[in-house]
Amino acid sequence: MNRILTIILFSISWIMISCEKEITVDLPTPESKIVIEGAIEEGQLAWVFVTMNAPYFDPVDSVALLNMIKFNARVSVTDGVTTDSLTITYDPYVFPKFKYVGSTIIGQTGKTYWLKVEIGDKIYTSHTGIYPTVKIDSLKFKVDRNQDSLGFVWLYLIDPDTLGNYYRIFTKVLGRDSIYLRPYPSVTDDKFFNGQFCEYSLERGRNPLEDNMYDNRGLDSAGVSRFYFRKGETVVVKLCTIDAFHYDFWYSVEQQFMTDGNPFASPITARTNISGGALGVWGGYGVYLDTLHIPN
Repeated sequence: MNRILTIILFSISWIMISCEKEITVDLPTPESKIVIEGAIEEGQLAWVFVTMNAPYFDPVDSVALLNMIKFNARVSVTDGVTTDSLTITYDPYVFPKFKYVGSTIIGQTGKTYWLKVEIGDKIYTSHTGIYPTVKIDSLKFKVDRNQDSLGFVWLYLIDPDTLGNYYRIFTKVLGRDSIYLRPYPSVTDDKFFNGQFCEYSLERGRNPLEDNMYDNRGLDSAGVSRFYFRKGETVVVKLCTIDAFHYDFWYSVEQQFMTDGNPFASPITARTNISGGALGVWGGYGVYLDTLHIPN
C-alpha cells in the first residue's frame, strides 16, 4: 500500500514539475492621463495636486516623481460668485511637495465649489460641496493587548437619523506629526449604523515622508509599530463629512490598496469624479475637531 502511495505521489510531483514553464508577460503601457487630487475644507483655502500617472513597474525615484508634476496647469475654483486662481506652491510637509493653492475663497458649509483645471487645450472639471459637520461624542484611548503604553484611539459619535452620511477621519499627534494623517481605512458610511450611537477604532496613519524611519513592517528601530498612539501623547482627531462621490473615490482607493498583491482578489479600478478624462478626486470637507490627551 505504501509503495502504491509513493508511486502516486511521485507521479503527481513529476507531472507538476513537467508542467512548469517560465513565461514572460508583456504588460501593456497604460494610457497617459492627468491625475488631479484636490480639496476645500471648512475655514481653509482650496488646494490641488496636478500630476501624471505612471506604469505600475516603472522605477520610482526623486527625478521620476518630480517629472510627474504638472507645473503648467491653470487651476481655478469658483463658488458661483467669486473665482480664485490657484498658484503653484512648495509645501515641505506633503507629498508631492508642489501643489496649487488658492488665496481668496475660504471653504464654507453649505456651499458648492466648482474646480477647473486647464492644461494646453484640455479642460478638466468637477464640483463638490461642504456638508454640515457631525459632532464627535467622545474620544478614548485603549491599550492594545500585550502592550502597556501603546494602543489606539476610539471615536464615538451619534449618526444623524437620515441615511446617506459619509465620513473621513484624520488624526494628528501634537509635537510628532507635521500634518493630519489618515488611518486605514479612513472612510466609512452609515449604511449599517444610521441614526445610532457608533464607535470607530483609529490607528495612527502613515506619513510617506517618515518611511525611512521604519522597516517594511512599519516597525521603528526599537521594534514599535508606527501605527500606535502612546501614553502621554495629545491627539487631535478631525472628523470630516463628505459627499457620496468623494467617499466613492477614497473607498475604491483603499479597497485597491487592501487587495494589492493578492492574486485571488478581484481587481479594483479607482473611481473618479473628475470630468474630461483625468483620474482623481475633488472633494469638500465639513470639519469637526476634538482633542484627546492620553494620560501617562
